[in-house]
Amino acid sequence: RRSELPYGGPEVFSAAARLAWDEQALYLEVAVRHPAPWFRPADAPPLALDNEPDDIHSDGLQVYLRPGEDEPPIGFLVVPEAGSGLRVRPAGGCAGRSDWVRGAWRPTPEGYRVTFAIAPPGWPPPHHGRAIGFDLLVNEMRPGRVRRAGQLVWSGGGGWVYLRGDRQAPDRFGRVVLE
Repeated sequence: RRSELPYGGPEVFSAAARLAWDEQALYLEVAVRHPAPWFRPADAPPLALDNEPDDIHSDGLQVYLRPGEDEPPIGFLVVPEAGSGLRVRPAGGCAGRSDWVRGAWRPTPEGYRVTFAIAPPGWPPPHHGRAIGFDLLVNEMRPGRVRRAGQLVWSGGGGWVYLRGDRQAPDRFGRVVLE
């Protein structure tokens, strides 16, 4: 999804993700190609923009799960912090607690890599081989901006959009099969 400017292509901004799971958690590794990632410091002055969390205007990730059709979506906003830590907060309108996520990040020559585990109560969902709802959004921030510039969206973006804070409608989630 792009806001004001056309997508610069995979040489400028792209991501590759790997997903795995076991009886303990869902594991995600995301390698982001971005020449100058900018992570909002935790102690930065408030932006006071709309009704969005300030961390949405940072390079970082949004991750959404829906283990069952009758269950509320689980979502997180994940932003790398100084050192190797991650700042995690539940995404708007979703179930989730920050302590359900553990992981780290590191810079790479092309950008950065984030690796983390999500362990919600009741994990794993019943029925081996069952599809669950899943989505991954990679936020792009550029130097000199107040708001993020765009997003890479695993389930698709549909071109020009209004970037909706830290909310992703569950009917837009893709599906992954846990085998």
